[in-house]
Amino acid sequence: MKIKTIEYENFRNFKDHGAIKCSTDGKVTIVYGKNGDGKTTLHQLFQWVIYGQVHFNKTTTEHLYNLAYEAEQEYGNVFEVMGRIDFEDDGQQYSLTRKSIYKKGLTDSEKIGEELSLQKMDDDYNWKRVDRPQETIEKMLPSGLAEYFFFDGESMIADLRVKGRDSAMKLRKALYSMFDLDIIEAAIAHIGSTDLKTTVLGKLYLEKGTIASGSEVAAVKTNIDNAQGKIQLFKDQLEDKRKERNEKKELISRVSEEIGSSKSKADYEAQRSELKKQRDVFLDNVKSETANFGDAIMSGFPTLLISKAILDAEKKLDLKVKETADALPDGLSKRLIAYLTKLSTTQCICGNALCDKEKEHISSFLQMMPPHSYASMYQNFKGRADSINKSYDKENIEGKIKRVLDNKDSAEACDRKIKELDEAEKNSKDIEDLIVSRQQAEEAVLELDELITELEKKKEKHEIYLKQQMKKFNELTDGIKEGQAAKHKIEIMEEVAKYFADELEHAANNYSKQLQENIQLLLNNMLTSRRSVSVTNEFSVRVTDSFNDESKSEGQFAVVSFAYIGGILQMLKNEEGLHNREYPLVLDGPFSKLDADQKQNVVDMLPKFAPQVIVFSKDDLHDVIKAENIGRVWTIQSNDEKNIATIEEGKLWK
Repeated sequence: MKIKTIEYENFRNFKDHGAIKCSTDGKVTIVYGKNGDGKTTLHQLFQWVIYGQVHFNKTTTEHLYNLAYEAEQEYGNVFEVMGRIDFEDDGQQYSLTRKSIYKKGLTDSEKIGEELSLQKMDDDYNWKRVDRPQETIEKMLPSGLAEYFFFDGESMIADLRVKGRDSAMKLRKALYSMFDLDIIEAAIAHIGSTDLKTTVLGKLYLEKGTIASGSEVAAVKTNIDNAQGKIQLFKDQLEDKRKERNEKKELISRVSEEIGSSKSKADYEAQRSELKKQRDVFLDNVKSETANFGDAIMSGFPTLLISKAILDAEKKLDLKVKETADALPDGLSKRLIAYLTKLSTTQCICGNALCDKEKEHISSFLQMMPPHSYASMYQNFKGRADSINKSYDKENIEGKIKRVLDNKDSAEACDRKIKELDEAEKNSKDIEDLIVSRQQAEEAVLELDELITELEKKKEKHEIYLKQQMKKFNELTDGIKEGQAAKHKIEIMEEVAKYFADELEHAANNYSKQLQENIQLLLNNMLTSRRSVSVTNEFSVRVTDSFNDESKSEGQFAVVSFAYIGGILQMLKNEEGLHNREYPLVLDGPFSKLDADQKQNVVDMLPKFAPQVIVFSKDDLHDVIKAENIGRVWTIQSNDEKNIATIEEGKLWK
C-alpha cells in the first residue's frame, strides 16, 4: 500500500476540509508542526481511517469532532467527522472513507453511527464498491502490525523497555497470521489433548468407554466429563479475571502517569505553605533589622549630630582660613602691624610715608588675625573632629539598611512565586478524582489477586481429581475392544499434532532468525557502539553490550526500536508470498530522543525500511535529509488556542 492522499474534515482541531498529498516515488513526505499544532492528530487520522481506532493521550476527550464546529450546530443537528485515504496497492487504485456521525445535544454531542466504505477503480476508471472493506484492508495492512506501520516516536521507548513481552506477543500473532502459521496453530489447538473433551483427542479419549462397557466405566466417564467441565469453567473465569486485573493495572499505570505530571491540591498547598513560611521569615528579619537600625541611630545620634556639625564647621573653617589667607598681604604679622601703627613711626618699611589714614588701614588687619596661627588653630579643630568621627560605626548602620532591603526583596520574590503557584493551580487538572480512581483500582487488583489464587487452587484440585479418574478410566478400558480402537486413533492424531508442532517450531525458528539478522544488520549501521541481538521463537528481542548488559540510554532504545521496525518490514519484504506487498511507514516525532549522530544514521537508513516514508516533525529536517530524498513538504498552521489548524504545502517556517 502506498498512500497518495489523505483528506479530513471536522477532525479534532482540523475544522475545515483539507488534504495532504504524499510522495509515492520513494522520497520522504514531511509534515512540519510545532508542539500542540496537530501532528499527532494527523498521525492518528491515518489509523482512524484505516482501523477505526485512535490512541490520543489520556487527558483528551474521545470525541473526534472539532469543538468550534460543534458549537456552530443547533440542537438536534446531525453532523459528520470525515477522513479519506486514496492509495494504490498491487497496481490497483483504492479510496477508503470513514465517517463518524454525531447528533448535537444540550451539553454534548452523541455518536449515533459510523460508516466505512472502500472503493476500487476498474479498468474503465470507474469506482466500484468493495464488499467487506475492513477484511480487505486487514489483508493489505494487518492491524497486528499497525504500531509498526504507524510509529509514535514519543512512546517507542516504552514499547521495548516496559511492554517488551506484550509487544512480542502481538508481533507473534500478527506474523503468524501473515505467514499462515495461525492455521497450523489452530489445527494443533483443534487436535488438543485427551484431558479436553472439546478437542479431537478429548472426544476420542471418551470413546474408549461406552454404555455397554459397564456401569463402573460409565460412572468414571461421567466423573471425567464433570471434572473437565469444572476445569473449563475455572479456566474461563480465570481468563476473565486476569483480563480484568490487567485492565485495572493498565488503568493504574495510566492514572499514575497522569498524576505523576500533575500536582494535587495538597501538593500546591504544601508548596504555598512553605513559601509563606519563607516570606514570613524575611518579613520578621525586616522588622528585626529595622528595630536594630533605630536603636543604632538613637544610640549614635549625639555622635552623628556632633560629627555632622563638625563636618559642616570643618568645611566652613577650611573655606574661611583659605579666604583669610588670600586676603592678608604676604609677610604681615601682629608685630609688624604694632610697629607700623606706633605714633613714632612715620615711614613704612617700604620707604613710603605713613599718615593717620594709612595707619588706620593697617590696623584693620588685626581683626583678621586669630589668637594663634591659622595652621595651629585649624589642626586643633581637625583633631577634635577626627576623634568624634572615629566613634561613628558607618559600616554597621549601612549593613543594617542593606539587610532590610535584601529581606524585603526576598519577601516580594516569595509573594510572586505564591501568585504564580495560585495561577498554576487554577489552570491545572483536578487530580483528586484520579487519585481516588487509582486507589479503587489498586483495591480491585488486590481482590482480583485473591480471587485468581482461589480459582487456581480449585482448578488445580479438579485437575488432580481428573488425572485420578483418567488413570482409573484407562485401567478399566484398556482391555476392552472399544478402548483399544480409541487408543489407536489417539496415537494417530498425536502423531499428526506432533508433525504440526514440529512444522510450527521450524517456521517460528526460521522467522525469528531472520528477524534477528535484520535487526543486527540495521543496528550495526545505526549505532556507534557494538550491540548483540537475540530473538526468541516467541519474537521477544534482547539487545546486549559486550558485558551482556541490556541497559541502554534513551537514544539507544530509540535506535533499537527503529531497528526492530526495520527488521520486521524487511522480513515481510523477503517473504515469498509477500515480497510484492508494500507497507508505508508513517512516523510521528521519531527523532526526539536521538542525538545528532544517531539521527543522521537513522535518517540515512530510512529508505531501506519502507518504499514510502511519511514523517511528522517539530524539528527542521532539511539539514538532515538530503534534498534529493525530500518529496512533498507541508506545514501545519494553528491559532494561539491550538484548537483550529490548517495545513499548507511547503516549509513555511522562517
